Amino acid sequence: MRSVSHSARVLPLAAVPLLLQPSAALADESEFWMELAAKGEIAPGTSLKLEVEERRKNGPNEYILGAVVDTEVGDGFSIGGGVEVHDTDGFSEIRPYQQVGYSSGILSLRTRIEERFYDRSDRMALRLRQRVQLSDEIAPRLKAAGSVELLYQLRSRNDGGPQRIDQWRFNTGLTYRVADRLDVTGGYLLQLRPRPGGDTYTHVPQASIAYRF
Repeated sequence: MRSVSHSARVLPLAAVPLLLQPSAALADESEFWMELAAKGEIAPGTSLKLEVEERRKNGPNEYILGAVVDTEVGDGFSIGGGVEVHDTDGFSEIRPYQQVGYSSGILSLRTRIEERFYDRSDRMALRLRQRVQLSDEIAPRLKAAGSVELLYQLRSRNDGGPQRIDQWRFNTGLTYRVADRLDVTGGYLLQLRPRPGGDTYTHVPQASIAYRF
């Protein structure tokens, strides 16, 4: 059912950059994230995504290997899980996670719980992630998306660490299907980290190439 007009569908996506503008002068740092991915269906209703990512930073860069499987369970719902391995100048994190998703029309919701195992930490950390996303095709082979995500630290990796909002993420991007099996995406991510001593901001241009098998 797509009775909503084209303008009404695009307006929520167009509003996302407006949310980002007030913080531009307050940014503490910037990064650049690049990703190569392969994704596709491995069984009826079940998809697999493999990814390699580099996050270029002012200090040592971060490198990520990841894999995730999602299975449709009906009525727009899906369940899945995956794992990521992060490395920053020899300091590593292994991050398995589980997630539940819901999709209807241009709206998609995702809840994810992450178990985070760091080098030289007191214990496993836990983080909850809640994302709301709007996405829609705005031209032939071109899709726009915008999302807001809350990342909440349920347990710190160090004894006595606080429960708190880890960060907010505001993301917008365009994906173009350059070939039947190849997508190219350019995007922008604003990370906001609320802290007692003062909030910090990070601007993140993003680029990715995804092969669909």
